[in-house]
Amino acid sequence: MSMEVGREEPRLFEEVLDWLLTNERLISVQRLRNLAIDDADRALVEAVLGWMGQKRRRPRLGAKAAPAERENAPQPFFRNSRLPIVEPDPAFLAQGFLKPLSEPTGKSQSPDLRLPINFAFRLRLLLGIGVRAEAVRVLLTAETPWMEVQALARSTAYTKRNVQEAVGALREAGALGSWELGNEQRLEVSRQHWADFLALGSLPQHRDWPQRFTAYRKILRWLADPTKQNLSKYMLSSEAQSLVEEVDLDLRFSGATLETGIPPSDPSYWENFAQRVRELSLL
Repeated sequence: MSMEVGREEPRLFEEVLDWLLTNERLISVQRLRNLAIDDADRALVEAVLGWMGQKRRRPRLGAKAAPAERENAPQPFFRNSRLPIVEPDPAFLAQGFLKPLSEPTGKSQSPDLRLPINFAFRLRLLLGIGVRAEAVRVLLTAETPWMEVQALARSTAYTKRNVQEAVGALREAGALGSWELGNEQRLEVSRQHWADFLALGSLPQHRDWPQRFTAYRKILRWLADPTKQNLSKYMLSSEAQSLVEEVDLDLRFSGATLETGIPPSDPSYWENFAQRVRELSLL
């Protein structure tokens, strides 16, 4: 999400790159790729990974090759910039973006692992950069006594097979419990035992950010699309409703919605849609 927002603000984006490079040992490259749900996401993720691979030689860093048509027709990376780019960054150019060369700012620090917001990073240091840490995090922090594998897979952004293998190993190690109901496997953990082990008074609360941020990215791109500028309010409302239908499944999974309850033919639809978008940004 920060990468997408950064396309509107170059200084923010450069700090995102710096933070990722400073804390690359805490970043799951596979999960980052799993979170990319379309070509626009994949181009952005691979450009960033390519940039990181240029700055820090690691076997796991480096971009996958982009389709030839993307590299042969590059587009400006920063949407509001009109400055000519004499030396484009090769990592971004390889993914079809024209972005100036840049160096790490050196301002970033490691996250404070005592803070609830950094709980995921603490578990990654404990359980490894992979699906086990994400599965345990969700099981510990979700407001439900148990979870099925499919729901856990969606919340962790890993495949069902990956999650099944990980929870199988965790179960054998005694880190979680499970039972079967019909064809479904249900998983649970002792939150108190884990809280005691981690010396936590209380566990953080879970939020399904991957689904929320997927919807946010689509909304941002829709709003930034220049073809929308000359549409009538009626056509804007019609296309806005199509966007709502596209993103609302993810939003509902994360506990939100863009639905207004008003048909797009209603003259007040556009104003209500805009208000719902503003409210969504505050959640």
